[in-house]
Amino acid sequence: MALSNYSTDFSGLLDKQQIDALSVLYTVLLSFSVTGSCSVLLVSAVRWRYLRGQVQLLVQLALADLLAAVVLLYTSVMNKVYPYSSVTACPYLLPLSLTFYLISFLLVVVYAWKSKNAIQGWRERAADDDEHCQCDRNIIEIPVYAFVWLVPFAFYFTYVCTLLIKLAALVPTNDVSQDGLIEDGSSYCNSCILFLHLWQDPCADADAQHNTFIRVFLVITAVTVMLSCSVIYCKVRKWYERYMHDGLFPVEGDGHSRRQLKTVFSTARNIVLVIVFCWLPALLLLLMSLTIRKSVKQSSLYGLYVIQAATISLQGFLNSMVYAWRRPNFTNAVLGENTPLLRYNRRAFFEESLRR
Repeated sequence: MALSNYSTDFSGLLDKQQIDALSVLYTVLLSFSVTGSCSVLLVSAVRWRYLRGQVQLLVQLALADLLAAVVLLYTSVMNKVYPYSSVTACPYLLPLSLTFYLISFLLVVVYAWKSKNAIQGWRERAADDDEHCQCDRNIIEIPVYAFVWLVPFAFYFTYVCTLLIKLAALVPTNDVSQDGLIEDGSSYCNSCILFLHLWQDPCADADAQHNTFIRVFLVITAVTVMLSCSVIYCKVRKWYERYMHDGLFPVEGDGHSRRQLKTVFSTARNIVLVIVFCWLPALLLLLMSLTIRKSVKQSSLYGLYVIQAATISLQGFLNSMVYAWRRPNFTNAVLGENTPLLRYNRRAFFEESLRR
């Protein structure tokens, strides 16, 4: 982050009070996400034997959300307690948090795809075939999970390397005071807030190309994940409606299978809603910074900054609710409850098929 060119007019940018309020908001709400993700990880470790296969993807998702929240929480706390200490680390920490959010995005897509395969195969595979394919699925999942974690980190390290090369080539043009600040705009230029320096400000000129890359890449990724999950779950819904219309779902027990499937689609709907809720405000902010930043002042969009800070900060908490604590098979496994009279050896219900 450049510390030169402070003579530029800072009017129209967020002021110190607004930045402090955003730091407090991030700190408070990110603590909920850290708590939610930690609870899932802790319970999954304790009840690993009962959760079985479903915990593999669940733990990775909770871990990605936790790491993203922890990095973002650290920058928010440092920005509030001692804002000038994170100046040099900010260009690396904020992209790192976005890297973990990207991993979470990819895991969400993997979860949607596994859900589709599970629900569309729970009555169409023979029991012997299902057991035989289990080893094959485990072998296939290993490179998938490796791709999900390694590719985002490859992008991040490439970003860091190019940033280091560019910063090393910069020659300071202005002398800076002992604490590295000049009164006008100092609090703004030394603040480490997500998406703060994506606007037209003099602090990010040295890294304008990297900021543009982050904006474009994040917009494309978030939109792709939203569309992918929506399409997958819509196909699952159509598959279910077709089978219901053909009468291929007999009532078993006291209608347990029908209730289970309705719970599944409620969970699928909530998954898509969480993604849209958490990232739609951020996407609007990023699109505005790409298209109309010259005609709209940043300070006039302070309300949108507050909304996107709140929604992104709650992603880990909402994911812990949707993927874990609101799912009957997770809570039943945690509480040690089961329904043996309604459990069939030949065919598991969708929620239980994710355990395998």
